[in-house]
Amino acid sequence: MQILNLESGIFFQMGKGQNWRVVHPDMGAKQITLNYGKHAPGQEFTQHTHDETEDVIVVLDGEGAIRQGSVYTPIKSGEVIFVPAHEVHGTVNTSNKLIRVFSFQSPPDMALYRGQRDSSADSIPKPIEGHTSGVQVIDMAKAGPIFGKPGDWRNVVSKDKGSKHLSLNYIKLYYGDEFDHEPLQTESIYVLMTGTVDVYADDKRWRLKSDDVIFLSPGDTFKMKQVGGGPARLVHCQAI
Repeated sequence: MQILNLESGIFFQMGKGQNWRVVHPDMGAKQITLNYGKHAPGQEFTQHTHDETEDVIVVLDGEGAIRQGSVYTPIKSGEVIFVPAHEVHGTVNTSNKLIRVFSFQSPPDMALYRGQRDSSADSIPKPIEGHTSGVQVIDMAKAGPIFGKPGDWRNVVSKDKGSKHLSLNYIKLYYGDEFDHEPLQTESIYVLMTGTVDVYADDKRWRLKSDDVIFLSPGDTFKMKQVGGGPARLVHCQAI
């Protein structure tokens, strides 16, 4: 288990704006990656495709659009964008304020970090005419509930909803709510979006706040408890 932060990663170039790879093969990940981006008004994360990789993008703050050729689909804080493999997609800040996003990919696409997806204007991929996009924009708080959990749990992305490689749950914990993360057979990542939680594992305690990250290898386990004032909002993404 590794405790990280969204801004603790390695910078990589992709269009304009600032982008970091936070969880990636160079630090031990084999099945899943996590990227983080901050884009000022007008900045765009270049349109691209992945060969076999699925992409799940979470809007942390602000608003903008998913761009697919000439089509712009609005996105805002609290929404998830599920992008199947082979779909042309990019993100663009269409607002007058900063947008912050983070995204999970599986299987890892190292070409993204080598700059091979950062196309010039004349070589940007375009959607095929007549193609119906499989990209979905989902309000996390309105996704299907998972019953019997402390707080409010929602399943946002899963095999039942068309994914082949990733599953994502949205979790909202109220004061004193706690749960045990049971061991999984695949890698997974938690990202804390708001609030404060304590994490316990191997006789140690970590206090995590907004933008903190937990990267879990298969078999890792821990206990999490919400502490502090307002609710803790987080997502858990697992390679499947």
